[in-house]
Amino acid sequence: MKHLIFGTGLIGSFLGGGLHNAGFDVSFLARKRQIEAMKSGFTVSALDGPKVALPPPVFTDQKETEMFNIVWLTVKCTAVADCMKELENYIKDGSIIVCCQNGFGSEAIVKSSFPNITVLTATVGFNVANQGDQHFHRSTQGSLVVESHDKVKSVVELLDKNLLPSHLSSDIHAERWAKLQLNLANPVNALADIPTKAMTEDRDYRLVIAALMSELLKVVNRMGISLPKLTALPASYLPGLMKLPNFLYLRLAQRTLAIDPTARVSMWWDLSQNKKTEIDFLNGSVVNQAKELGIECPVNERIIELIKEVETGKRQMGISGKELQSLLGVEI
Repeated sequence: MKHLIFGTGLIGSFLGGGLHNAGFDVSFLARKRQIEAMKSGFTVSALDGPKVALPPPVFTDQKETEMFNIVWLTVKCTAVADCMKELENYIKDGSIIVCCQNGFGSEAIVKSSFPNITVLTATVGFNVANQGDQHFHRSTQGSLVVESHDKVKSVVELLDKNLLPSHLSSDIHAERWAKLQLNLANPVNALADIPTKAMTEDRDYRLVIAALMSELLKVVNRMGISLPKLTALPASYLPGLMKLPNFLYLRLAQRTLAIDPTARVSMWWDLSQNKKTEIDFLNGSVVNQAKELGIECPVNERIIELIKEVETGKRQMGISGKELQSLLGVEI
């Protein structure tokens, strides 16, 4: 069975490394600069887990057609539509595309582009950081959760669970909403312009995250969705955890939300590099679903506006927790 990592960024590199480490036939599709950077090999490692040195990846030629059994689509939500034509070169009858994007919306683009191909969704419940010299480190807790299907069952079962925790889910929709709840901290981290761990240790930022999460919980409760537990605490407890004073939060967080001090979210990387973010697929999904249900989500609406102001150069990153509370109208 041949696998293709379509999009060799942080997540794609780590996922491809995990598949290679498990003995699978893996090829990578990447830009020239990434191919050059990985020509001497690469390393994958896990938070409090193993560190594995791997040989140079096998890269597929972007100009030639090559067929794969499973294509792991790991590009950002914002890039999905633009890569559909190229993706045609790597799939055949019987291929499976696994969409590993955050939030909601991008998978519909893939399904409409390939109506006769099995398209599955997956959630990547952890952050990955490049620690230099092509060392891709899983810097937070969390698992790869893949929509249940017979053809991916054996793959998921053979992955090294210490390096790449993974499992199948028969209710991937609920898994994705649970992951989205955690992703709502991404724009806060991007606007704060500090490492994720430092942000979560500042109660002013946590109060903003709690407000964003509480709005999502109102939406999923109205939809009748029971969120699976992705951290040591149930999803409904997370806003309360965020609101705790520091002396209690810091004690509990060591057991519930382990984060490497160097971890950064993808939205921070996008904003810092003047790229368009995934905000419409994350907080935008909460707002859109809320409107259909007649629910107001003003904090999520406003943080979308702030991110877009930074994207267009109207506002700078580096907003303090207190200022962010004021801009978003968060009540303490």
